[in-house]
Order: sequence, then structure tokens, then C-alpha cells
Amino acid sequence: MDYDEIVMLDELESLKGQQVEVVFNTLIYRGELAGASEDEIYLKTAMDWVTLPMEGITQVRKAAP
Repeated sequence: MDYDEIVMLDELESLKGQQVEVVFNTLIYRGELAGASEDEIYLKTAMDWVTLPMEGITQVRKAAP
């Protein structure tokens, strides 16, 4: 794990439990950030749980209210 990965995981940890938008390839997923590992992000969406691989994620941001 390199420095950039550690920083990203720290940022994700600060967003845990909040509503976020995750840009994965060209799609935007919106939901509550349940957690993250080195390989995946876990979202609780309105319909179901979603697991996204880190390699396709380009941005994670706090969702607008």
C-alpha cells in the first residue's frame, strides 16, 4: 500500500456513515458509505447494497443534501 492509497482510505473513513456519490467508470452511485478496504467500497443504496472495486473509482464526494 502506498501513500496515496493510505490518504484515500483516511478520507473514506471520514465519510463513513454519510451520504456520498461514487464515480465508477462513467456511472455515479449514490448511497451511505458503509466502509472501504484496499480493494473495494461498500455502499448502502436506497435499493440494495453495492460493492465497487477501487480500480474503477475516479472520485468519492459527499452528496449534496
